[in-house]
Amino acid sequence: MSTPESYPNLLSPITMGPITLRNRAMISAHGMGLADGGNGVSPRYHAYLVERAAGGAALLGMESAPVAPGMDNRSLRIRLYEDAVIPGLERLARDVHEAGACISITLWQGGHTESFTRGRYALAPSPIPNMAGEMPKVISKAEIKTLIGYYAAAAERCLRAGLDAVQVQTATNYLLGSFLNPALNHRTDEYGGSRDNRVRIVLEILDAIRERVGDRIAVGVRTSVAHGIPGAPQDYDEQESLAVMKILADSDLIDWVNIMKGSGWDSGQSIPPMDQPTVQLRHEGLAFRAALRVPVITSGNIRSPAEAEDLLAEGGADVIAMARTWIAEPQWLNKVAAGDEARIRPCVSCNQGCVGMVWRGVPGTCSLNPRAGREIDLAPLSSGKRDTSVAVIGGGPAGMEAARLAALAGHPVTLYEATHALGGQLTLAAKGPTRQRWQDAIDWWQRSLADLNVTVRLGTQLDPATPPAADHVIWAIGAAPAQTAVLRLRPFMQDGLPGADGLVHGRSVMAGEHPVGGNVLVIDEEGGWPAVSLVEWLIEQPTVSAVSVVTPERSLGEAGLGVSFDLRALAARLSGSEIKVVSAARVARVRGQDVELEDGRQLGPFDQLLLSTGTAARATPEDALQVGDCVAPRGLWSATNDAAWVVRSL
Repeated sequence: MSTPESYPNLLSPITMGPITLRNRAMISAHGMGLADGGNGVSPRYHAYLVERAAGGAALLGMESAPVAPGMDNRSLRIRLYEDAVIPGLERLARDVHEAGACISITLWQGGHTESFTRGRYALAPSPIPNMAGEMPKVISKAEIKTLIGYYAAAAERCLRAGLDAVQVQTATNYLLGSFLNPALNHRTDEYGGSRDNRVRIVLEILDAIRERVGDRIAVGVRTSVAHGIPGAPQDYDEQESLAVMKILADSDLIDWVNIMKGSGWDSGQSIPPMDQPTVQLRHEGLAFRAALRVPVITSGNIRSPAEAEDLLAEGGADVIAMARTWIAEPQWLNKVAAGDEARIRPCVSCNQGCVGMVWRGVPGTCSLNPRAGREIDLAPLSSGKRDTSVAVIGGGPAGMEAARLAALAGHPVTLYEATHALGGQLTLAAKGPTRQRWQDAIDWWQRSLADLNVTVRLGTQLDPATPPAADHVIWAIGAAPAQTAVLRLRPFMQDGLPGADGLVHGRSVMAGEHPVGGNVLVIDEEGGWPAVSLVEWLIEQPTVSAVSVVTPERSLGEAGLGVSFDLRALAARLSGSEIKVVSAARVARVRGQDVELEDGRQLGPFDQLLLSTGTAARATPEDALQVGDCVAPRGLWSATNDAAWVVRSL
């Protein structure tokens, strides 16, 4: 077990301009979409931030906030161009300070990343379309001067509200980041061309902010160390970013530089998914900290306290910024300081509850911590010994979380699992070549159950007709492989694909229930990670000589992986393999070792045909307490969310 002495740098204070942080852990800005439709800090966002301040973070970095009117972003609702935001920010600052933390906010103008469908028009330094192909208006010099005033007024409102710091967003291809990048800034006036010209707008904004607020509030800058525009002969890369940040640091206008990576062209680097290594910016942090005369905040897939401590010790950061780590575990630093590192709920960088939810237009949360972002809906569990016992049937994520929460609430808990290991479907997900970090979640659940004295009975198959003796019985027996996904596009196929009776499901093969080999075809109807993990797992099997897949998606995994920033990395991985993907196609029928597609094409013969066609809920007693896929197959977040609600209802 770790001790506080294991992390002398992480737990030490640091002064940045007019503020002193109690330690070197910062919650980095992450757009969680927790607005309630009005202007200002919603009760939901307020509760989310205060809980993390109470968890030991020294500095809370709030999500980006618009400094000027013109765009109505769907999730960023703290409009710093109106005085109406001040009372809500004041209440938030007061409560964060009472919890012992400081608080900052990011000053933002979205530039051409914003859609005209949410406003009159987007602004950009040059007429370069956004990733959706929408053309912005070229910002005029008069509009630049007006915008500079908006930034200064926004900073003053933050000062009046009692915030400790503001951070100017120059990262990725938002407006200021586009000005800094020679690939995105084609201007020929004093705001384009040379580096000194491209950085001019940022210097003028910082100068205006300092003129308005002086040294009464800390001022930082966030930047990307690289935009990653494919094929760009001249880009905002590490060399350019470092040179620009040196100009800003030497201006005496800023108190820190906060580094990240990526842009709209390389979003998988902005919020690195599970296939990316941890401590993403180790090299860049060392370079920036060595060159700049202000503290450097380093972010990027930093997960464990050991990783944070090592980065600080080797000189790659002055402060560690983490976003998703704290979404998963709001008590992160308190547990580090108490020596309870093993009890930290891990972030596995799945991007499904946080990024994935926001991209779907709903409030962000966490697959392993469904209470994140829903603190006002899911009250903390009351502790204390209870007389009522709980039996949980099923040891997958839903069952493990239900057992953990019931034990936390003081119930005596027994968990029954039919197989000889906990994890359920998550153990199959962890077999994916880039998905091994799911095992971190399984390991955490197992440690938690042991700590809470949950009785675990493995290899125990229970009949729904004869449930165990307990005051409360929660069923979490999951779902079985089926052809339910076929009904998504062809609801009339009640009996599944013609000729597919008796075909083996990919989940069964990955579970070791059936052998696999030769030239294999995967019939995909469900898409997303189940199909992708199966295909990538098959590629690595020595008994498999070739892999083909037929999928209705335009590219394998598109629907599920597109919202978690994994699609580009998957395409790169598959480009180096010999897998054959037949996209935008559906199998009409199976004929022995061949298949016929709906457009009449014939594929085959294959040595083995595997189904990736979804699952069906396993039967439970009528009106029983149910959680997870035995309610309806919906994925990991629904499993943990079900558990959170059901246990609170006991």
